[in-house]
Amino acid sequence: MIQNLSVALLLEDEAIIAMDMEQALGDAGFDVSTAMTCAAAEAWLLEKRPDVAIVDITLRDGSSEAIVARFVEDGVPFVVHSGDLPLHHQGTPYASGIWVDKPATREALIDAANAAIKRR
Repeated sequence: MIQNLSVALLLEDEAIIAMDMEQALGDAGFDVSTAMTCAAAEAWLLEKRPDVAIVDITLRDGSSEAIVARFVEDGVPFVVHSGDLPLHHQGTPYASGIWVDKPATREALIDAANAAIKRR
């Protein structure tokens, strides 16, 4: 029997964090793709649509806000995984996501991703 995995797009600029998150999400049954830049995320999104996205606010080539605005517009659920305070992002597209502070446990991240999918 073939299992349909939820597709997760991970936007994270720090390689060690990205590898840990990929492993945790993969172990939890997600099909994970990672983009470390906005350009890489935009290219991925031209061909695919994630079931959920986990986003850091700052990527290697700048703010992920335009990508997150696209998620909001397209109804893609997302988790903001950041060291920033949610208070500083009220009124921005980030406010529509589920917030998980960095550093987060694997369980907290997985729970948030699953909750985001259920919210849509």
